[in-house]
Amino acid sequence: MAYYTGTANDLSALRQALIDACVLEGWSWNGTSEVLSKGTLFLRLQIVSGYLTLLGRTSATAGDAPDVVRIGQIGSTPLAFPLTYEIFAFAGEVYLVINYSVDFYQWCAFGDSTVQGLPGSGMWVGASAGASATSSGVTMSATAGGSGLGTTTAALFWWTNAANSANRNAWIHSDLDTQGWWLAQTLSGQAVGIGPCVPLIGLLPNTWNSEAVLLPIRAWKIRASNKLSLTADLEHARHTRVDNYTPGEIVTLGSDRWKIFPWYRKDTTSRNGGSSINHTGTFGWAIRYEGP
Repeated sequence: MAYYTGTANDLSALRQALIDACVLEGWSWNGTSEVLSKGTLFLRLQIVSGYLTLLGRTSATAGDAPDVVRIGQIGSTPLAFPLTYEIFAFAGEVYLVINYSVDFYQWCAFGDSTVQGLPGSGMWVGASAGASATSSGVTMSATAGGSGLGTTTAALFWWTNAANSANRNAWIHSDLDTQGWWLAQTLSGQAVGIGPCVPLIGLLPNTWNSEAVLLPIRAWKIRASNKLSLTADLEHARHTRVDNYTPGEIVTLGSDRWKIFPWYRKDTTSRNGGSSINHTGTFGWAIRYEGP
C-alpha cells in the first residue's frame, strides 16, 4: 500500500495527484482518452462543469456504467481551494479523501471486487455524489439513503432505492443475469444498500466503552425471486460511527491502523442524519492506513 497527501489549488491539480498516485501503483494513464486502466479495470477521469467525474468502463472506449459519479458542490456548499487530499492506494483498491472549508470532506474510490466468480469485470466505483444535481444536499439515515432526486447519500453503497439511477453514487460491474452494471432486476426494484448493516449501524457507538466497531462495506444485487448476491466486499475500508472520533484520527486495532473520516460532515447534534441536510450526522468510515 502507498499513502500520499498534499494540497490542490484546483480540480486539475487534484485529478493529477490521483493520476500520479495510481501510475506509481501500476495503473496506466492515457491522456488522450482520459482513461486510467489496470488489467480489466478502466476508469474515465474528467473535469466537467466544476466536478471531478469518474466513469467506470469495461474497456478503454466502451462498456460504460449508466452514469458518472462525482466530487464537487453538494447543496449550497461549493468546494473551496486550496484543499487537502489523502490518497490510499492498494493493489486492488484506491481511495481519495479531500478536506476543505475546515470540516467538509468528500471522497472517491474504485477497485476490483474481491468476490469470486462474478461474470463481469468486478470493477466498482463510487464518489460523494451521483450524476444528478445535488442542490438539496444529503439524504441518509441508519436505515436508508439517497432515494430522492437532488440529493446524495454521500456514502459508499448506502443507497436503498434503485429508481433514480442518476442519483446513484456507486456502480459495480458484476454482470450477473447479464445486466452489466445494474444492481437490481428492474429499475424500480429496491437495492439493499446499507440494509445488511441494519440494525448494527444504528447501535453504534456501544454503551460499554463508547467505541464504534468497524463494519464491512459490502454491496449486493437483487435477483429473481427476491434473492440477493454479494457483488463487492471491500478489503481496505469499513463503516463506522464517528461520535467519539475526530476526523482524521488514527485507530489501532491489533496490527492494523485505520484512519477515520465522516462521509461528508460530522454533526453530533443530528447524529442520525436526515433529509436534504448539509451533513452526514455521525455516519463515517475507516480506511486502512499504512502511512507514516
